[in-house]
Amino acid sequence: MPPKGGSRKTELRACLICSVLQSTNDFLTQGCPNCEEILEMRGSAERVAECTSVTYDGMIAMMEPSESWVARWQRIDKRMRGIYAVRVTGRPPADVIEAIESRGGVYRPRDAVED
Repeated sequence: MPPKGGSRKTELRACLICSVLQSTNDFLTQGCPNCEEILEMRGSAERVAECTSVTYDGMIAMMEPSESWVARWQRIDKRMRGIYAVRVTGRPPADVIEAIESRGGVYRPRDAVED
């Protein structure tokens, strides 16, 4: 979901798991539209600070993730439509990575180009 009401880049935060961009308030009130089940950010300013970053490069407006080669390249083709960062600097807490792996997933950092 796109950020609400006139947000500028400096006011946005990027999820460290899926790279979706939202305001701090949106993460607090709604959580991450893709990762809330794992991250549990809704209502926790501390968790929002741990699981998101203000340091990111570029923006992608994703309208049809399942049909976009850019979404496939960024590995967001199975995510919700919205605005995403191209690269996000930072790592989530160890408990988040463990939760992803315990569900059979693989954590992929969002701040480096992968082969």
